[in-house]
Amino acid sequence: MGKLFKAQTAEGYTIKVLADLLQNNIKTACLLVNDNGFKLCMYDSHRRVCFSFNLDAENFQIYKFKPVNSLYLGLNLSHFYKMIKSIKKKDAIILFIDEKSPSDLGIKVIPKENNRVTTSYIKIQNIQNLDVGVPDGYSNPIIVPSNEYQKMCKDMASISQQVQVTAQKYSIKFFGDAGSVYSREVSFGEYDSDSSDDEEGEVEPYRDEFNTEQLARIVKIAGLGNNIQVFVKKDLPMLFRTNVGGLGKISIYVKSKSLIAADSRPPDITLA
Repeated sequence: MGKLFKAQTAEGYTIKVLADLLQNNIKTACLLVNDNGFKLCMYDSHRRVCFSFNLDAENFQIYKFKPVNSLYLGLNLSHFYKMIKSIKKKDAIILFIDEKSPSDLGIKVIPKENNRVTTSYIKIQNIQNLDVGVPDGYSNPIIVPSNEYQKMCKDMASISQQVQVTAQKYSIKFFGDAGSVYSREVSFGEYDSDSSDDEEGEVEPYRDEFNTEQLARIVKIAGLGNNIQVFVKKDLPMLFRTNVGGLGKISIYVKSKSLIAADSRPPDITLA
């Protein structure tokens, strides 16, 4: 049977982690698929977190795309994750659409031992694809080890509902407190002793407050790459960026409490 498209990779576990991350935040996703690979850019339902990723065709072991125009795949992410939840490390995965069943996404999971190949199908939904713009204007990132970020999120979730984030040019701090009972601060990055005062002055110190629950909902990003790049800038969402295994990159934009409040404020109306 002919295929409209087929993508095969040995990084089935990476696809599983990505799907888990997304289904914790988005109910239904609209994936753009074409000759270049997979692309997604959309907000969660509250428009507080934006997810943007590219999985490049050149990084798949097999990537074939037959249609002339791009395909938009509407997927219920909890259903998709359920189909691949059993994937283990070193399992391969093939995503495909048969020409005779263009409304079904096929998912074939191939274990390393090749002893139990499973093929599942999930219905492709017709959903509106919204053109989402992402913020820009960030400067250099602060590098955070993925496993340490994961530990920090779990610690802060048990301490406080809010996390205060402060940052300078090469370092970032996360602070949570339970009133006057106890508190914790976690720092990442380096203090550059060779920086001049003029150099430090070029970068405006950053301070904002985030809902701990929002940071906890994206904690699965730690399973995609060894390090996370964290970008901050005043009046912009905090940006987390990492590799999606060896397949591509993902960027997650998380709005602070002040940005969320500004979004909910009614626009000023000036009477003539």
